Amino acid sequence: MKTFFLHITLFICGLLLINSPITAQVLLPQYSVWERFAFSNQQAVESREAEERFARFLLGMAHQTPTQQAEQIGALLDKAEQNNVAERFFTLAEKYLYDPNSPYRNDEQYLLFLQYAAENKLQEYVNNPRYHKHYALVKKNRVGHKAMDFAYITQAGEKGRLYNLQSRYILLFFHDPNCEECQYMRQQLEKNYATFAQKGLQVVAVYIDDEVDVWQKTQYPSEWLSVYAPEIDAKDLYDIKALPTLYLLDAQKQVVVKDGNWGQLIQCFKQ
Repeated sequence: MKTFFLHITLFICGLLLINSPITAQVLLPQYSVWERFAFSNQQAVESREAEERFARFLLGMAHQTPTQQAEQIGALLDKAEQNNVAERFFTLAEKYLYDPNSPYRNDEQYLLFLQYAAENKLQEYVNNPRYHKHYALVKKNRVGHKAMDFAYITQAGEKGRLYNLQSRYILLFFHDPNCEECQYMRQQLEKNYATFAQKGLQVVAVYIDDEVDVWQKTQYPSEWLSVYAPEIDAKDLYDIKALPTLYLLDAQKQVVVKDGNWGQLIQCFKQ
């Protein structure tokens, strides 16, 4: 179950970086976070300093193009591979970029790490079921790409498919009625629904777990579409790391926001 509390180590690190004079340097192309870092020293690689540098490394890529980010990540992993310490940086990448509670979470950057492993045939990752699954999931439903279609059934017993829905925007609200964070998100959606509806938003509350009776007994706003879609979980169609999870789609079912938060949703409908 997703929690909105950040990992303490990540949060503290972020605060320190925001208030650090080095942050301004990080954004300069000529500045290297890894300058004079001892990749050949195992103790240094496993140290807190290495993790803090990694966090600064991610901050520094915030305003770079995807091509530049790929180059930066490739250079880091090349150096790590030469010193047989790549595992440490893949572990940090998963912790910072894939963990649903991380403030640095970024599927696109995490994908660059996984692509490096695939392209360089790093067998310990390519043949690892965990990373193989991550690689498959982060490539699905990317921002700017068409979301995967899925079948569903409504509480009234009517069958349908995502692609058959017609709306300017569709919000897929993956949830569990018994999840506290899901209840909070639902309250926010209900409170702001009139404003969102004016922008052409259709909320689709999607339930994918096994306790169907719990879903059937739950009442939803009449304007929402409440559906049960077990094939999403069975076929890993969407990367549902935790609940609640939000996907915002446009009229062509292209992903506008992937696994987003409340702030991102508000930003999309601000204008």
